[in-house]
Amino acid sequence: MAEWALVLTVGTTADPLKKAVEEAKAEAEKKNASLAVWLLYGRPLPNQHPDPFEVAAEVRQYAENLGLRVRPCEISEPEELDVCLDEMRSLLQELSGDDKVIVNYTGGTKAMSAAIVHAALTTQFAGELELHYVGGAVRDKNGRVIREAMEIRRTAKTATQERMEQILELMKGHRYELAAYLAEGLPEQGRSGFLKHASKALLLWDNFAYEEAATILRGLNQQAQILVDDPKLSKLAETVRRLVSEVIPHILETVKAFRKWEMGDQVPISLEGVQLLCADILENASRRLQRREWTEAVLRSYRALEAAVQGALALSGINPWRFEPSELPKEQQQELQMSLGYTPRELTLYSGIVTLQAIGRVQIGDEEQKWLKDVQQTRNRSILEHGYRACEQADAERVLCYAEKLATLVLNSDLKQLREKARLQA
Repeated sequence: MAEWALVLTVGTTADPLKKAVEEAKAEAEKKNASLAVWLLYGRPLPNQHPDPFEVAAEVRQYAENLGLRVRPCEISEPEELDVCLDEMRSLLQELSGDDKVIVNYTGGTKAMSAAIVHAALTTQFAGELELHYVGGAVRDKNGRVIREAMEIRRTAKTATQERMEQILELMKGHRYELAAYLAEGLPEQGRSGFLKHASKALLLWDNFAYEEAATILRGLNQQAQILVDDPKLSKLAETVRRLVSEVIPHILETVKAFRKWEMGDQVPISLEGVQLLCADILENASRRLQRREWTEAVLRSYRALEAAVQGALALSGINPWRFEPSELPKEQQQELQMSLGYTPRELTLYSGIVTLQAIGRVQIGDEEQKWLKDVQQTRNRSILEHGYRACEQADAERVLCYAEKLATLVLNSDLKQLREKARLQA
């Protein structure tokens, strides 16, 4: 059962607080939640009548008669803002793990009302926070709202929610490093906890740390199933669900298999796994493009094509990391020797494509040769590889386009749908 708390600042009038208790109890019952009432009051001022002690006792009795748990809390200096703020922060911290906290600042001194609102907005709550005020248009001769005209006025904007919105905006722009940094201060539980861990997982995924990301994403999957209808987190929840059920098993299996191939253990490898891995690296390049990281986009586009070539070779029974030309028929060995002018021991992007042509796995025409040369030269001449130039937007867009076309040709499959499957959305 969900745990809710209603926090009331107590002044000299009981009716607005009773109204708040009634409405909170009715709302909690609709949601099958358990409600506890916290009464915050200060010592009475001279000649104050009725005094906060009496009002707190009256509201406590009223709430207990409704079957609610009540906890009275005395504020030592109700006229001192700093004291109120310190004591109310401590109180709200005790409630920070509840599923919902309702702070009603109708009663009490001005310092108490100001302090409870400030403390509420700056406390990191695991669940929801709502700020309530009991008001109304019709008042009695003393200026107090009459019972029949009382209404609850609500707001739910909090510091936690504002930070969550900032993090989601960063994730929509694929700025996962900054998003994960901002999310470190979020509570561990509830929607905020989901966002906190999801931002870290996607940061890891974006940096190709597949296994570590997968562990976090699998841990979030059950919560993601619930949040797919959440108005703010639905896209992120769907991304988590999709990665866990449709992408992670194939990519992890393929990456682990490739590592074994590097060591000479040629374990079975699946076409779907190679396709998804290639599609994911293309998506990674596309994210760098959106972040205006042109050189990084070029390098990842190149790597996506290289992964496609390595996968096609492995699926043909050829180990690109431990190439044995003698295992090919004589005719294919001669064609490879003529095309390259040497006998490679390890197949790179270019020599891998030449080998695929020699064994009849793929045919590269003149137009495709131009694409391949452009991809290679743009990457090789970048300052992060062998050259001294920074890539520009046009370079990144062109190389990504050519790499996807060539990878589609090499794997004999349309990668567009697979890229959508591997797409990170928030």
